[in-house]
Amino acid sequence: MDGEVVLKAEHISKSFPGVKALDDVSIEIRAGEVHALCGENGAGKSTLLKVITGIYSMDAGEVSVCGCRAEIKNINDARACGIHVVPQEMAMAKHLTVAENIFLGRYPQTRLGIVDWKKMFAEAKQLQTKLGGGAAALNVRETVGHLSMGHKQLIEIMRAMIDDNLKVIAFDEPTSSLSAEETERLFELIADLRGRNLGIIYVSHRLSEIFRICDRVTVLKDGKFVDTRNVKEITNDDIVKMMVGRDLNLFGEKRAHSGEARETALRVENFARAGRYQNINFDAKFGEILGFYGLVGAGRTEIMRGIFAVDARDSGDVYIKGKKVDIKTPSKAAQMGIGFVTEDRRGEGLMLRTSLKMNISMPNLNAILNKGKLISDKKETQYAKEGMGRFNIKAQSERTIAGTLSGGNQQKAIIAKWVQANCDIIIFDEPTRGIDVGAKAEVYAVMKELADAGKCVIMISSELPETLGICDRIIVMREGEIMADMVNQHLTEEDIVRYAVAN
Repeated sequence: MDGEVVLKAEHISKSFPGVKALDDVSIEIRAGEVHALCGENGAGKSTLLKVITGIYSMDAGEVSVCGCRAEIKNINDARACGIHVVPQEMAMAKHLTVAENIFLGRYPQTRLGIVDWKKMFAEAKQLQTKLGGGAAALNVRETVGHLSMGHKQLIEIMRAMIDDNLKVIAFDEPTSSLSAEETERLFELIADLRGRNLGIIYVSHRLSEIFRICDRVTVLKDGKFVDTRNVKEITNDDIVKMMVGRDLNLFGEKRAHSGEARETALRVENFARAGRYQNINFDAKFGEILGFYGLVGAGRTEIMRGIFAVDARDSGDVYIKGKKVDIKTPSKAAQMGIGFVTEDRRGEGLMLRTSLKMNISMPNLNAILNKGKLISDKKETQYAKEGMGRFNIKAQSERTIAGTLSGGNQQKAIIAKWVQANCDIIIFDEPTRGIDVGAKAEVYAVMKELADAGKCVIMISSELPETLGICDRIIVMREGEIMADMVNQHLTEEDIVRYAVAN
Protein backbone atom coordinates (compact mmCIF):
# COMPACT_ATOMS: atom_id res chain seq x y z
CA MET A 1 0.00 0.00 0.00
CA ASP A 2 1.47 3.36 -1.05
CA GLY A 3 -1.42 5.70 -0.13
CA GLU A 4 -1.00 8.95 1.72
CA VAL A 5 -0.62 8.60 5.49
CA VAL A 6 -3.89 10.09 6.77
CA LEU A 7 -3.39 9.28 10.45
CA LYS A 8 -0.24 8.79 12.48
CA ALA A 9 -0.17 8.05 16.21
CA GLU A 10 3.34 8.12 17.66
CA HIS A 11 4.73 7.00 21.02
CA ILE A 12 1.29 6.80 22.65
CA SER A 13 1.20 5.90 26.36
CA LYS A 14 -1.82 5.61 28.64
CA SER A 15 -2.12 4.38 32.22
CA PHE A 16 -5.02 3.58 34.52
CA PRO A 17 -4.72 2.87 38.27
CA GLY A 18 -2.54 -0.21 38.53
CA VAL A 19 -2.41 -0.84 34.77
CA LYS A 20 -0.24 0.57 31.96
CA ALA A 21 -2.63 0.05 29.05
CA LEU A 22 -0.37 1.53 26.34
CA ASP A 23 3.40 1.82 26.44
CA ASP A 24 5.06 3.78 23.61
CA VAL A 25 2.75 2.51 20.84
CA SER A 26 2.91 3.86 17.27
CA ILE A 27 0.70 3.17 14.24
CA GLU A 28 0.00 4.83 10.89
CA ILE A 29 -3.06 4.51 8.67
CA ARG A 30 -2.97 5.14 4.92
CA ALA A 31 -5.70 6.36 2.61
CA GLY A 32 -7.40 3.52 0.75
CA GLU A 33 -6.29 0.72 3.10
CA VAL A 34 -7.97 -1.52 5.64
CA HIS A 35 -5.57 -1.75 8.58
CA ALA A 36 -6.21 -4.52 11.12
CA LEU A 37 -5.45 -4.05 14.81
CA CYS A 38 -4.85 -7.34 16.62
CA GLY A 39 -3.93 -8.54 20.07
CA GLU A 40 -5.16 -10.56 23.00
CA ASN A 41 -7.70 -9.12 25.44
CA GLY A 42 -5.89 -6.48 27.46
CA ALA A 43 -3.31 -5.90 24.70
CA GLY A 44 -4.40 -2.26 24.35
CA LYS A 45 -6.41 -2.33 21.11
CA SER A 46 -9.54 -0.64 22.46
CA THR A 47 -7.51 1.83 24.50
CA LEU A 48 -5.53 2.90 21.42
CA LEU A 49 -8.76 3.26 19.46
CA LYS A 50 -10.26 5.40 22.24
CA VAL A 51 -7.19 7.64 22.36
CA ILE A 52 -7.26 8.15 18.59
CA THR A 53 -10.99 8.91 18.62
CA GLY A 54 -10.94 11.25 21.63
CA ILE A 55 -12.69 9.06 24.20
CA TYR A 56 -9.51 8.84 26.31
CA SER A 57 -6.77 11.43 26.69
CA MET A 58 -3.20 10.19 26.26
CA ASP A 59 -0.50 10.48 28.92
CA ALA A 60 2.21 10.87 26.29
CA GLY A 61 2.54 10.84 22.52
CA GLU A 62 1.28 12.69 19.47
CA VAL A 63 -1.42 12.24 16.84
CA SER A 64 -1.20 13.84 13.41
CA VAL A 65 -3.74 13.91 10.58
CA CYS A 66 -2.51 14.35 7.00
CA GLY A 67 0.84 15.53 8.31
CA CYS A 68 -0.53 18.14 10.75
CA ARG A 69 -0.44 17.68 14.51
CA ALA A 70 -3.94 17.18 15.93
CA GLU A 71 -5.13 18.18 19.40
CA ILE A 72 -7.68 15.47 20.16
CA LYS A 73 -9.16 15.94 23.62
CA ASN A 74 -12.65 14.64 23.01
CA ILE A 75 -14.91 13.01 20.40
CA ASN A 76 -15.80 16.34 18.82
CA ASP A 77 -12.10 17.11 18.29
CA ALA A 78 -11.67 13.73 16.59
CA ARG A 79 -14.66 14.33 14.30
CA ALA A 80 -13.33 17.78 13.44
CA CYS A 81 -10.14 16.02 12.32
CA GLY A 82 -12.11 13.56 10.19
CA ILE A 83 -11.88 10.54 12.53
CA HIS A 84 -14.94 8.45 13.43
CA VAL A 85 -15.44 5.10 15.19
CA VAL A 86 -18.20 2.50 14.77
CA PRO A 87 -18.20 0.99 18.29
CA GLN A 88 -18.91 -2.63 19.15
CA GLU A 89 -21.88 -1.63 21.30
CA MET A 90 -23.65 1.20 19.53
CA ALA A 91 -25.57 3.86 21.43
CA MET A 92 -28.90 4.39 19.71
CA ALA A 93 -31.94 6.34 20.88
CA LYS A 94 -34.43 3.52 20.28
CA HIS A 95 -37.53 5.75 20.32
CA LEU A 96 -36.13 8.13 17.68
CA THR A 97 -36.16 7.71 13.91
CA VAL A 98 -33.27 6.63 11.73
CA ALA A 99 -32.77 10.23 10.57
CA GLU A 100 -32.85 11.60 14.11
CA ASN A 101 -30.23 9.07 15.19
CA ILE A 102 -27.99 9.94 12.24
CA PHE A 103 -28.04 13.64 13.14
CA LEU A 104 -28.27 13.18 16.93
CA GLY A 105 -26.87 16.32 18.58
CA ARG A 106 -26.32 17.94 15.18
CA TYR A 107 -29.84 18.56 13.92
CA PRO A 108 -30.10 21.08 11.05
CA GLN A 109 -31.97 24.17 12.18
CA THR A 110 -34.12 26.87 10.63
CA ARG A 111 -33.37 30.59 10.99
CA LEU A 112 -35.63 30.56 14.03
CA GLY A 113 -33.36 28.03 15.75
CA ILE A 114 -35.78 25.10 15.62
CA VAL A 115 -35.17 21.69 14.05
CA ASP A 116 -35.51 21.77 10.27
CA TRP A 117 -37.25 18.41 9.92
CA LYS A 118 -37.67 18.61 6.17
CA LYS A 119 -33.98 19.28 5.64
CA MET A 120 -32.95 16.54 8.09
CA PHE A 121 -34.99 13.82 6.38
CA ALA A 122 -33.84 15.03 2.95
CA GLU A 123 -30.17 14.93 3.98
CA ALA A 124 -30.67 11.49 5.53
CA LYS A 125 -31.99 10.26 2.17
CA GLN A 126 -28.96 11.79 0.44
CA LEU A 127 -26.66 9.88 2.83
CA GLN A 128 -28.53 6.68 1.97
CA THR A 129 -27.94 7.28 -1.71
CA LYS A 130 -24.29 8.11 -1.11
CA LEU A 131 -23.73 4.97 0.93
CA GLY A 132 -25.78 2.68 -1.34
CA GLY A 133 -26.05 -1.06 -0.73
CA GLY A 134 -28.09 -2.12 2.31
CA ALA A 135 -28.62 1.50 3.38
CA ALA A 136 -31.15 1.91 0.58
CA ALA A 137 -33.51 -0.48 2.39
CA LEU A 138 -33.72 1.74 5.47
CA ASN A 139 -36.75 3.93 6.05
CA VAL A 140 -35.31 7.13 7.52
CA ARG A 141 -38.63 7.92 9.21
CA GLU A 142 -38.95 4.64 11.16
CA THR A 143 -37.73 4.24 14.74
CA VAL A 144 -34.58 2.21 15.30
CA GLY A 145 -35.69 0.10 18.26
CA HIS A 146 -36.49 -3.01 16.20
CA LEU A 147 -33.66 -2.71 13.67
CA SER A 148 -30.94 -5.36 13.36
CA MET A 149 -27.35 -4.80 14.45
CA GLY A 150 -26.34 -4.58 10.79
CA HIS A 151 -28.76 -1.72 10.16
CA LYS A 152 -27.55 0.07 13.30
CA GLN A 153 -24.01 -0.16 11.93
CA LEU A 154 -25.22 1.52 8.74
CA ILE A 155 -26.70 4.35 10.81
CA GLU A 156 -23.37 4.77 12.63
CA ILE A 157 -21.52 4.91 9.31
CA MET A 158 -23.98 7.50 7.98
CA ARG A 159 -23.28 9.54 11.13
CA ALA A 160 -19.64 9.56 10.10
CA MET A 161 -20.43 10.54 6.52
CA ILE A 162 -22.20 13.73 7.58
CA ASP A 163 -18.71 15.21 7.70
CA ASP A 164 -17.26 16.06 4.31
CA ASN A 165 -13.77 15.91 5.83
CA LEU A 166 -14.06 12.22 6.87
CA LYS A 167 -10.61 10.61 6.55
CA VAL A 168 -10.53 7.63 8.93
CA ILE A 169 -13.27 5.30 10.09
CA ALA A 170 -12.58 2.65 12.73
CA PHE A 171 -14.59 -0.57 13.27
CA ASP A 172 -14.39 -2.23 16.69
CA GLU A 173 -15.29 -5.96 16.47
CA PRO A 174 -17.94 -5.14 13.85
CA THR A 175 -19.08 -8.69 13.05
CA SER A 176 -19.40 -10.02 16.63
CA SER A 177 -23.22 -9.70 16.59
CA LEU A 178 -23.92 -9.99 12.85
CA SER A 179 -25.42 -12.84 10.88
CA ALA A 180 -23.45 -14.32 7.98
CA GLU A 181 -25.52 -12.31 5.49
CA GLU A 182 -25.00 -9.05 7.40
CA THR A 183 -21.29 -9.77 7.62
CA GLU A 184 -21.07 -10.14 3.83
CA ARG A 185 -22.87 -6.81 3.37
CA LEU A 186 -20.49 -5.14 5.82
CA PHE A 187 -17.47 -6.44 3.88
CA GLU A 188 -18.92 -5.04 0.66
CA LEU A 189 -19.45 -1.70 2.38
CA ILE A 190 -15.90 -1.62 3.75
CA ALA A 191 -14.59 -2.32 0.24
CA ASP A 192 -16.64 0.62 -1.00
CA LEU A 193 -15.29 2.92 1.75
CA ARG A 194 -11.75 1.86 0.89
CA GLY A 195 -12.50 2.75 -2.74
CA ARG A 196 -13.44 6.25 -1.56
CA ASN A 197 -9.83 6.56 -0.32
CA LEU A 198 -10.71 6.45 3.37
CA GLY A 199 -8.33 4.96 5.89
CA ILE A 200 -10.03 2.10 7.75
CA ILE A 201 -9.01 0.63 11.10
CA TYR A 202 -10.43 -2.87 11.65
CA VAL A 203 -10.31 -4.45 15.12
CA SER A 204 -11.23 -8.14 15.17
CA HIS A 205 -10.40 -11.41 16.90
CA ARG A 206 -11.45 -13.31 13.77
CA LEU A 207 -8.23 -13.87 11.88
CA SER A 208 -10.06 -15.24 8.83
CA GLU A 209 -11.67 -11.82 8.38
CA ILE A 210 -8.31 -10.08 8.56
CA PHE A 211 -6.89 -12.23 5.78
CA ARG A 212 -9.99 -11.67 3.71
CA ILE A 213 -10.41 -7.87 3.82
CA CYS A 214 -7.31 -6.24 5.34
CA ASP A 215 -4.15 -4.91 3.71
CA ARG A 216 -1.89 -4.51 6.73
CA VAL A 217 -2.01 -5.64 10.36
CA THR A 218 -0.52 -4.13 13.51
CA VAL A 219 -0.18 -6.42 16.52
CA LEU A 220 -0.11 -5.25 20.15
CA LYS A 221 0.85 -7.33 23.19
CA ASP A 222 0.55 -6.23 26.83
CA GLY A 223 0.16 -2.60 25.77
CA LYS A 224 3.27 -2.61 23.57
CA PHE A 225 3.76 -2.47 19.81
CA VAL A 226 4.93 -5.79 18.35
CA ASP A 227 4.99 -5.29 14.56
CA THR A 228 3.16 -4.05 11.46
CA ARG A 229 3.12 -6.43 8.49
CA ASN A 230 1.54 -6.74 5.06
CA VAL A 231 -1.23 -9.33 5.30
CA LYS A 232 -0.23 -10.95 2.00
CA GLU A 233 3.24 -11.70 3.39
CA ILE A 234 2.25 -13.54 6.59
CA THR A 235 0.21 -16.54 7.75
CA ASN A 236 -2.41 -17.14 10.41
CA ASP A 237 0.26 -18.76 12.60
CA ASP A 238 2.51 -15.71 12.24
CA ILE A 239 -0.19 -13.45 13.69
CA VAL A 240 -0.95 -15.86 16.52
CA LYS A 241 2.72 -16.11 17.42
CA MET A 242 3.03 -12.30 17.51
CA MET A 243 -0.09 -12.05 19.67
CA VAL A 244 0.79 -14.65 22.28
CA GLY A 245 4.57 -14.69 21.99
CA ARG A 246 4.71 -18.40 21.28
CA ASP A 247 3.47 -21.04 18.85
CA LEU A 248 -0.07 -21.99 19.76
CA ASN A 249 -1.88 -25.24 19.07
CA LEU A 250 -5.33 -23.71 19.37
CA PHE A 251 -7.38 -26.89 19.88
CA GLY A 252 -4.70 -28.93 21.66
CA GLU A 253 -4.42 -32.68 21.35
CA LYS A 254 -7.41 -34.58 20.01
CA ARG A 255 -9.24 -36.40 22.79
CA ALA A 256 -9.19 -40.18 22.48
CA HIS A 257 -12.58 -41.81 21.99
CA SER A 258 -13.03 -44.38 24.73
CA GLY A 259 -14.65 -47.68 23.82
CA GLU A 260 -16.18 -47.90 27.31
CA ALA A 261 -19.85 -47.06 27.71
CA ARG A 262 -20.29 -43.72 29.43
CA GLU A 263 -23.07 -42.95 31.89
CA THR A 264 -25.78 -40.65 30.57
CA ALA A 265 -25.70 -37.35 32.45
CA LEU A 266 -28.59 -35.57 30.72
CA ARG A 267 -31.43 -36.84 28.60
CA VAL A 268 -34.00 -34.68 26.84
CA GLU A 269 -37.21 -36.20 25.50
CA ASN A 270 -39.83 -34.70 23.19
CA PHE A 271 -38.83 -31.07 23.69
CA ALA A 272 -40.94 -28.60 21.73
CA ARG A 273 -41.69 -24.91 21.63
CA ALA A 274 -43.92 -23.49 18.91
CA GLY A 275 -41.95 -21.62 16.26
CA ARG A 276 -38.57 -22.44 17.83
CA TYR A 277 -37.94 -26.20 17.99
CA GLN A 278 -39.84 -29.49 17.88
CA ASN A 279 -39.33 -33.22 18.39
CA ILE A 280 -36.01 -32.76 20.23
CA ASN A 281 -34.55 -35.95 21.70
CA PHE A 282 -30.90 -36.38 22.70
CA ASP A 283 -28.62 -37.45 25.50
CA ALA A 284 -25.32 -36.10 26.78
CA LYS A 285 -22.84 -38.26 28.66
CA PHE A 286 -20.37 -37.76 31.44
CA GLY A 287 -16.80 -37.43 30.19
CA GLU A 288 -17.70 -36.13 26.73
CA ILE A 289 -17.91 -32.80 24.94
CA LEU A 290 -21.15 -32.71 22.96
CA GLY A 291 -21.32 -30.06 20.26
CA PHE A 292 -24.44 -28.41 18.87
CA TYR A 293 -24.01 -26.85 15.43
CA GLY A 294 -26.48 -25.11 13.13
CA LEU A 295 -27.06 -21.92 11.21
CA VAL A 296 -28.70 -18.83 12.72
CA GLY A 297 -32.27 -19.68 13.73
CA ALA A 298 -31.66 -23.42 14.02
CA GLY A 299 -32.92 -23.41 17.62
CA ARG A 300 -29.77 -24.54 19.46
CA THR A 301 -29.70 -21.77 22.07
CA GLU A 302 -33.46 -21.92 22.60
CA ILE A 303 -33.25 -25.61 23.55
CA MET A 304 -30.53 -24.96 26.12
CA ARG A 305 -32.47 -22.03 27.55
CA GLY A 306 -35.43 -24.40 27.87
CA ILE A 307 -33.34 -26.98 29.74
CA PHE A 308 -32.00 -24.31 32.11
CA ALA A 309 -35.52 -22.84 32.53
CA VAL A 310 -34.55 -19.39 31.30
CA ASP A 311 -37.42 -19.71 28.79
CA ALA A 312 -40.56 -21.83 28.93
CA ARG A 313 -41.19 -24.79 26.64
CA ASP A 314 -44.48 -26.22 25.43
CA SER A 315 -43.65 -29.85 26.16
CA GLY A 316 -40.84 -32.25 26.93
CA ASP A 317 -39.03 -33.91 29.83
CA VAL A 318 -35.53 -33.63 31.31
CA TYR A 319 -33.70 -36.54 32.99
CA ILE A 320 -30.50 -36.22 35.05
CA LYS A 321 -28.64 -39.49 35.67
CA GLY A 322 -31.77 -41.32 34.52
CA LYS A 323 -34.10 -39.55 36.97
CA LYS A 324 -36.86 -37.29 35.68
CA VAL A 325 -36.52 -33.78 37.11
CA ASP A 326 -38.77 -30.74 37.22
CA ILE A 327 -36.69 -27.64 36.53
CA LYS A 328 -38.81 -24.51 36.76
CA THR A 329 -36.16 -21.84 37.41
CA PRO A 330 -32.46 -21.28 36.60
CA SER A 331 -31.64 -21.42 40.32
CA LYS A 332 -33.26 -24.88 40.47
CA ALA A 333 -31.17 -25.95 37.46
CA ALA A 334 -28.02 -24.78 39.26
CA GLN A 335 -29.03 -26.69 42.38
CA MET A 336 -29.31 -29.81 40.24
CA GLY A 337 -25.74 -29.36 39.01
CA ILE A 338 -26.32 -27.61 35.67
CA GLY A 339 -24.30 -24.53 34.72
CA PHE A 340 -25.11 -22.28 31.78
CA VAL A 341 -22.50 -20.02 30.19
CA THR A 342 -24.83 -17.73 28.25
CA GLU A 343 -23.81 -15.99 25.02
CA ASP A 344 -25.40 -12.74 26.31
CA ARG A 345 -22.68 -11.89 28.79
CA ARG A 346 -23.83 -8.32 29.47
CA GLY A 347 -27.57 -8.94 29.57
CA GLU A 348 -27.69 -12.27 31.42
CA GLY A 349 -24.22 -13.56 32.24
CA LEU A 350 -23.01 -11.00 34.76
CA MET A 351 -24.21 -8.52 37.34
CA LEU A 352 -22.38 -5.63 35.73
CA ARG A 353 -22.59 -3.24 38.66
CA THR A 354 -21.19 -5.64 41.22
CA SER A 355 -17.71 -6.97 41.88
CA LEU A 356 -15.99 -9.87 40.18
CA LYS A 357 -15.88 -11.52 43.58
CA MET A 358 -19.65 -11.50 43.93
CA ASN A 359 -20.23 -12.60 40.32
CA ILE A 360 -17.89 -15.57 40.52
CA SER A 361 -19.13 -16.79 43.91
CA MET A 362 -22.88 -16.31 43.31
CA PRO A 363 -23.68 -19.81 41.89
CA ASN A 364 -21.91 -21.58 44.79
CA LEU A 365 -22.62 -19.67 48.01
CA ASN A 366 -22.27 -22.80 50.15
CA ALA A 367 -18.56 -22.83 49.33
CA ILE A 368 -17.98 -19.42 50.93
CA LEU A 369 -20.10 -19.67 54.10
CA ASN A 370 -18.56 -19.76 57.55
CA LYS A 371 -19.74 -21.95 60.43
CA GLY A 372 -22.48 -19.45 61.24
CA LYS A 373 -23.84 -19.79 57.69
CA LEU A 374 -22.77 -16.25 56.86
CA ILE A 375 -20.63 -15.29 53.87
CA SER A 376 -16.94 -15.33 54.78
CA ASP A 377 -15.14 -12.48 53.04
CA LYS A 378 -11.87 -14.40 53.30
CA LYS A 379 -13.35 -17.52 51.68
CA GLU A 380 -15.14 -15.50 49.00
CA THR A 381 -11.96 -13.58 48.14
CA GLN A 382 -9.92 -16.78 47.84
CA TYR A 383 -12.66 -18.46 45.81
CA ALA A 384 -12.80 -15.55 43.35
CA LYS A 385 -9.01 -15.32 43.07
CA GLU A 386 -8.85 -18.99 42.12
CA GLY A 387 -11.39 -18.43 39.33
CA MET A 388 -9.61 -15.31 38.09
CA GLY A 389 -6.24 -17.06 38.08
CA ARG A 390 -7.55 -20.12 36.31
CA PHE A 391 -8.74 -18.03 33.37
CA ASN A 392 -6.15 -15.26 33.53
CA ILE A 393 -8.86 -12.61 34.01
CA LYS A 394 -7.17 -9.22 33.74
CA ALA A 395 -8.51 -6.93 36.45
CA GLN A 396 -7.00 -4.76 39.18
CA SER A 397 -8.44 -7.05 41.88
CA GLU A 398 -11.34 -9.35 42.68
CA ARG A 399 -13.22 -6.23 43.84
CA THR A 400 -13.20 -4.72 40.32
CA ILE A 401 -16.69 -3.98 39.02
CA ALA A 402 -17.57 -6.53 36.33
CA GLY A 403 -19.01 -3.94 33.94
CA THR A 404 -15.64 -2.18 33.66
CA LEU A 405 -13.87 -5.24 32.21
CA SER A 406 -13.23 -5.76 28.51
CA GLY A 407 -15.66 -8.01 26.66
CA GLY A 408 -13.25 -10.93 26.61
CA ASN A 409 -12.55 -10.72 30.32
CA GLN A 410 -16.28 -10.54 31.03
CA GLN A 411 -16.71 -13.75 29.03
CA LYS A 412 -13.96 -15.46 31.00
CA ALA A 413 -15.58 -14.33 34.27
CA ILE A 414 -18.87 -16.02 33.29
CA ILE A 415 -17.05 -19.25 32.51
CA ALA A 416 -15.09 -19.00 35.75
CA LYS A 417 -18.21 -18.69 37.89
CA TRP A 418 -19.71 -21.93 36.54
CA VAL A 419 -16.47 -23.89 36.47
CA GLN A 420 -15.76 -22.85 40.06
CA ALA A 421 -19.27 -23.97 41.06
CA ASN A 422 -18.23 -27.56 40.26
CA CYS A 423 -21.35 -28.34 38.20
CA ASP A 424 -21.72 -31.85 36.78
CA ILE A 425 -23.25 -30.56 33.53
CA ILE A 426 -22.02 -27.30 31.96
CA ILE A 427 -23.59 -25.76 28.86
CA PHE A 428 -21.33 -23.37 26.93
CA ASP A 429 -23.25 -21.14 24.49
CA GLU A 430 -20.80 -19.53 22.01
CA PRO A 431 -18.08 -19.48 24.71
CA THR A 432 -15.34 -18.01 22.51
CA ARG A 433 -17.34 -15.23 20.84
CA GLY A 434 -15.44 -11.96 21.11
CA ILE A 435 -12.31 -13.31 22.81
CA ASP A 436 -8.80 -13.57 21.42
CA VAL A 437 -6.99 -16.69 20.25
CA GLY A 438 -4.96 -17.04 23.44
CA ALA A 439 -8.10 -16.92 25.57
CA LYS A 440 -9.83 -19.33 23.19
CA ALA A 441 -7.07 -21.88 23.72
CA GLU A 442 -7.52 -21.47 27.49
CA VAL A 443 -11.28 -22.05 27.18
CA TYR A 444 -10.80 -25.15 25.03
CA ALA A 445 -8.25 -26.52 27.51
CA VAL A 446 -10.65 -26.03 30.43
CA MET A 447 -13.51 -27.71 28.55
CA LYS A 448 -11.29 -30.71 27.87
CA GLU A 449 -10.11 -30.70 31.47
CA LEU A 450 -13.72 -30.77 32.67
CA ALA A 451 -14.60 -33.66 30.34
CA ASP A 452 -11.46 -35.55 31.38
CA ALA A 453 -12.55 -35.10 35.01
CA GLY A 454 -15.85 -36.80 34.16
CA LYS A 455 -18.06 -33.74 33.71
CA CYS A 456 -20.65 -33.47 30.96
CA VAL A 457 -19.82 -30.58 28.63
CA ILE A 458 -22.24 -29.24 26.00
CA MET A 459 -21.07 -26.57 23.58
CA ILE A 460 -23.11 -24.51 21.14
CA SER A 461 -20.93 -22.96 18.46
CA SER A 462 -21.31 -21.22 15.13
CA GLU A 463 -17.64 -21.86 14.38
CA LEU A 464 -17.16 -25.12 12.46
CA PRO A 465 -13.39 -25.39 13.08
CA GLU A 466 -13.81 -25.26 16.86
CA THR A 467 -16.79 -27.63 16.78
CA LEU A 468 -14.71 -30.19 14.88
CA GLY A 469 -11.59 -29.31 16.85
CA ILE A 470 -12.78 -30.17 20.35
CA CYS A 471 -16.13 -32.00 20.33
CA ASP A 472 -16.41 -35.78 20.77
CA ARG A 473 -19.90 -35.91 19.29
CA ILE A 474 -21.78 -33.37 17.17
CA ILE A 475 -25.52 -32.80 16.88
CA VAL A 476 -26.50 -30.77 13.81
CA MET A 477 -29.73 -28.76 13.81
CA ARG A 478 -31.74 -27.12 11.07
CA GLU A 479 -34.91 -25.05 11.41
CA GLY A 480 -35.68 -26.27 14.92
CA GLU A 481 -35.02 -29.98 14.36
CA ILE A 482 -32.13 -32.37 14.93
CA MET A 483 -30.83 -33.54 11.55
CA ALA A 484 -27.82 -35.61 12.63
CA ASP A 485 -26.06 -36.98 15.72
CA MET A 486 -22.52 -38.07 14.79
CA VAL A 487 -19.41 -39.28 16.57
CA ASN A 488 -16.61 -36.89 15.63
CA GLN A 489 -14.24 -39.32 13.98
CA HIS A 490 -12.92 -38.34 10.55
CA LEU A 491 -15.76 -35.81 10.10
CA THR A 492 -15.19 -32.89 7.71
CA GLU A 493 -16.79 -29.46 7.47
CA GLU A 494 -18.68 -30.71 4.42
CA ASP A 495 -20.16 -33.56 6.47
CA ILE A 496 -21.57 -31.06 8.98
CA VAL A 497 -22.77 -28.43 6.51
CA ARG A 498 -24.62 -31.06 4.47
CA TYR A 499 -27.05 -31.50 7.35
CA ALA A 500 -27.13 -27.85 8.46
CA VAL A 501 -28.22 -26.46 5.07
CA ALA A 502 -31.62 -27.15 3.58
CA ASN A 503 -31.68 -29.13 0.33
